[in-house]
Amino acid sequence: MTIIKKFEPEQPKNNYSRKFISLAALVFFILILIQIWVSNTVVSYGEKFNKLSALEEALKTENQILENEIANESSLKNLSSKSAELGFSKVESIQYIR
Repeated sequence: MTIIKKFEPEQPKNNYSRKFISLAALVFFILILIQIWVSNTVVSYGEKFNKLSALEEALKTENQILENEIANESSLKNLSSKSAELGFSKVESIQYIR
């Protein structure tokens, strides 16, 4: 009995299985979607931040204007002229009650 062995070249084995490659592709695709979502979210928050910054500046300006008006209205010169208009006069003699 003679054993005849045919020479057939072996196929090189692929170290990566199809499941691993498809899983890696799926994870990569999910990461791309997450990156797109994060980018859109950051842009929308950036726009909101710019609007809030502009509003903050407007409020600071208005606050400064109001503080200036309060300082002007509470000045001694202004208070003395308003008190004179209302009929108040300077005290000439102080009377103490016991």
